[in-house]
Amino acid sequence: MALTVRVKVASEDVEWVSDLLWSHGVVAIEEIPAPNDIVVLRTSLGEDRSVARTTMESLPDHLDWEFEDIDDRVVESWREHMRPFDVGESITIVPRWWTTDDNDTERRRVFIDPGATFGMGDHPTTRGCLIAMERLDLRDRRVLDAGCGSGILGIVSLLWGARSAHGVDINPASGLVSSDNARANHVADRWSCSAIWPDEAFDLVVANILAPVLIELALVIGDRVAPSGRLILSGLLDGRHAHVVEAFSNFVVERTRSEEHTSELQSHSDLVCRLLLEK
Repeated sequence: MALTVRVKVASEDVEWVSDLLWSHGVVAIEEIPAPNDIVVLRTSLGEDRSVARTTMESLPDHLDWEFEDIDDRVVESWREHMRPFDVGESITIVPRWWTTDDNDTERRRVFIDPGATFGMGDHPTTRGCLIAMERLDLRDRRVLDAGCGSGILGIVSLLWGARSAHGVDINPASGLVSSDNARANHVADRWSCSAIWPDEAFDLVVANILAPVLIELALVIGDRVAPSGRLILSGLLDGRHAHVVEAFSNFVVERTRSEEHTSELQSHSDLVCRLLLEK
């Protein structure tokens, strides 16, 4: 049996609660319609009940949630429906368990299994980061993936020529999962991952984290961007990022872009920032 979490929300709250759960490392969310305009979100935060409880109790206290033990096959059923998909102009994300041959040589294939982490690449915030990264020259750059999950952003940066990439994530599964994905893409010699922030600065920092966490970690994240470096912030709702920009007051925004959510109810914004150098 697998440990899952059921969260009851009003239909109009599905998007932001789902995003909140995504940010805490879930790899899939099932939406189950219920009476009285209620939707039940079923997901997993791992098999450690105490860790899952701590995570859920850190969320807004008006959320109605409970544990549920279900058959393992139900939890993993999302994999049966996942197919390769294109992102941006140059890459195709391929589930590592996908067995069908693909002879398309025009796009670079990136093989990912999120395991017990976040980051298959299909979520709008991850997709937006990849598209923003594609516009940058990453050759010989050093990259930091803040909240790396499966390591997809750092791994793709290496495939695009980055010299090295390091991931930071408090999810204990991220180290193993991201390293496995790096090996699957033949970049393991340039990838590393830890639960603590490295002391050095990087040419590019990508932070795909929800706004409250970005604000809380603004100083930590900002200090990891090298002079003349770039910072990509994601996980923000379109048009609702002024408070995040304010927290990163020593940066200037070069551009913003939004990625439509698949529900077409909301869009997610990605900021591309440049370090504002002191005289």
